[in-house]
Amino acid sequence: MTPRRGSPGRDERAAAREAARADREVITARYDAREPVSRIAADYGVSQTWLRLRLDAWGVPRRPVHDAHGHRRSPAHVFKGRAARPRTHAEVRAARAELIRDRARVTARYQAGASLTRLAREYRVTVSWLADTLDRWDIPRRSGPGSERP
Repeated sequence: MTPRRGSPGRDERAAAREAARADREVITARYDAREPVSRIAADYGVSQTWLRLRLDAWGVPRRPVHDAHGHRRSPAHVFKGRAARPRTHAEVRAARAELIRDRARVTARYQAGASLTRLAREYRVTVSWLADTLDRWDIPRRSGPGSERP
């Protein structure tokens, strides 16, 4: 069976893989410098999957998915309300404690028309936790979207 036109043969792929294995330090340095795996793989003529498997085998820690694309996104285009890194349990507990301390203000604002989403973002808690907390405080819930007043 002959290889398709334009695709590298078995020997060429093997040579590309050997070249990549020989340049382990260079590849890991480029990856640590936040260069995309796709660019490194293209430069060496290997697949992204093969290169990711080599990085794993070499013990290089993977970047989180949101970090991998960070070079494409300006700071102004980060998702609203989403932290750059996951919060620790202590940070979550502190945010919840702050909301509980402001119970009177939170309930007054909610009853005056502030949305669960707005309050949850301000206090850095989840909407579901805030809704459950309001239920425990016996605060009557409003119905769905459009119930917020100006």
